[in-house]
Amino acid sequence: MTADNYLYDDAEEEAELEFLRESLEQMDNLADKTTQLLKVFDIRLKNLGRIIAPIYKSTQKLTRLYDNIEITMSSLDDTLLFFNVAKDEADTIRSGPDENELLPYLDSINRLKDASDALKQLDLDSASQSRQEIYELLRIGLGNLSQLFSQWLKQHSGGIDPAAYHSVADVPTFPTDTEKLLSMLATYLNLVNDEVSYDLKLTKTYAGIRTRHLQKSLAQFGDMSNGYIRTNSFDGQLPGQNRYSEAASRSNPSEVRFCTIRNEHWYEPGTSPFAQYTLNIVKLFQAERDLVRRIMPTVISQETFLTTADRPFETYIGTGEKMVSFFLSSPLYEVLQALDVYGYLLENDSVFDSLLSLRQRQHNGMAKLLSRLQLHLSKSFTALINLIRSPFKDDTVPKQTGGVHELVYNTLTFLAYVIIYKDLLTNLFLPLGDGHWNQGSLPDASNVSQYASDPSDGLSIFQHYLRDVVEALSHMIEQGGKQMKRPALQFVFLINNHNYLARALRDAMYAGDEHSQSLGLGDLVGRSALGRSESQIERSRKGYVATWKAVMSSFPAASLSPAEKLNMFNQGLDDMVRSQKAYEIFDSDVRAMLISDATEAVVPGYETFLRQNNDRSPEFTRAMKYTPRDIQRKIGAMLDD
Repeated sequence: MTADNYLYDDAEEEAELEFLRESLEQMDNLADKTTQLLKVFDIRLKNLGRIIAPIYKSTQKLTRLYDNIEITMSSLDDTLLFFNVAKDEADTIRSGPDENELLPYLDSINRLKDASDALKQLDLDSASQSRQEIYELLRIGLGNLSQLFSQWLKQHSGGIDPAAYHSVADVPTFPTDTEKLLSMLATYLNLVNDEVSYDLKLTKTYAGIRTRHLQKSLAQFGDMSNGYIRTNSFDGQLPGQNRYSEAASRSNPSEVRFCTIRNEHWYEPGTSPFAQYTLNIVKLFQAERDLVRRIMPTVISQETFLTTADRPFETYIGTGEKMVSFFLSSPLYEVLQALDVYGYLLENDSVFDSLLSLRQRQHNGMAKLLSRLQLHLSKSFTALINLIRSPFKDDTVPKQTGGVHELVYNTLTFLAYVIIYKDLLTNLFLPLGDGHWNQGSLPDASNVSQYASDPSDGLSIFQHYLRDVVEALSHMIEQGGKQMKRPALQFVFLINNHNYLARALRDAMYAGDEHSQSLGLGDLVGRSALGRSESQIERSRKGYVATWKAVMSSFPAASLSPAEKLNMFNQGLDDMVRSQKAYEIFDSDVRAMLISDATEAVVPGYETFLRQNNDRSPEFTRAMKYTPRDIQRKIGAMLDD
């Protein structure tokens, strides 16, 4: 490339650069002007905003004002309608609810309630007047609903026989549909009642009807308890006489009765009318509590149940007090029923407490029943053993028949039943202490057994008591024997009664575990008592045999002829057999024993006498009234009825 060409190119580039420079300057000027123009627009827009703002705010206020006017007009229209609600709903409310279609009636009450709430906000005389009309209709409406509630309750509240139903779940209450309607109505009434401040007394309405239902259902048990008391009360106790006093004479009718009248109707567990009363009132109360919870609103259900159960429970406690008073003056065998009732009360005391949340008055009534029964029972067992230790007074002398004495029979039968309540008695005896039945008395040492094997164990104390009773009974039999006027009769009495005692012990031995429920009297007192009774029987048999051998007391007499000896023997034998026929010996084993002993006592000796006196004189022949075979038959038939 030549130098001229280079120069030409440089000139062109300089021209282009100059053009570019000028263009850039023009663009800078244009940008400055644009910026100035934008600043002017910004200033003008801000000014425009300041001008428009008051107008915009005024427009918002106008819009809100318009909306408020619309709302006010609408609210005014609604409020004006509330003034007509009383007139619109009056016929519906006054005509009462339709049992088959309850919702329309509830809707009418709701509209009245809404109108009342709305008019309450207006400080106008006309609003106050309308509200008064509405309140009157609400009162009528709620009253009609309350009457319907009562009507439905009464349909199934006429009383039942609770004994016919095994468990709480079986006790009939209301059909499911009726129960649901009652629940709905109770809930509604309670809610509306609070909102309109109307004194509906829903709890009182329910309680009034269902209380009568409970009382009617339980009346039979109160009547049976009172009837039992009237039928079995034993009049004649001396005024001020203490039945449990050691010095009390046998003129106490209950003691005379226990000593002289064989009781044939012993109490069977669970048959006490008051025990049945207790079972069934608990069953009914549990069913009623569950019913109240299903029907009544939760906030008033507990109060409703307590109000419902209050009077029936008071009646129950009152009957219990009469029953306890009856026990206090009854013969000892009624202790069995008192024991059973005490057990039922103890078992259900906590149930009553959980059901009723026992108020102080109710709690005191139940506690008083339990306390009086406990005291009576402890004194009764002491009274029994004291009676056995001193049984014979002028009006309780044993009969001259040699039979099982009524006190022996009654006591042993009583003990057989008492053992059924062994667990209850071990708990009763434990706090009283070992030997408490001997305190305040001075029994013969022979009547008192050794101390309990474990004085801190209720069962051991109870066993000690039973041993003392059996010892006292054995001693009493010995005393009774001494009351007999003929020697043979004395031994018959001893054999009869000791055998009855031994059999009672022997037949009640199960050889089981000491803690088994099947333990009998023999197990609880131990085999030593049976051994003593059997020894006393053997000793008495020897005495009985001696009385028969006395019939032959003339045989060794050297001053008498054989005929005279035989005549004296015949007379003695006839007298002995004749006297035996009057004896009461109902035990076939004892009858066989006595006949065998009498036969063995007489026949061999008589046969020996005949062999030794082979006299064929007319006097001897006339005197020989009986052959050995005749005597054997005569003795064998002497105890026949």
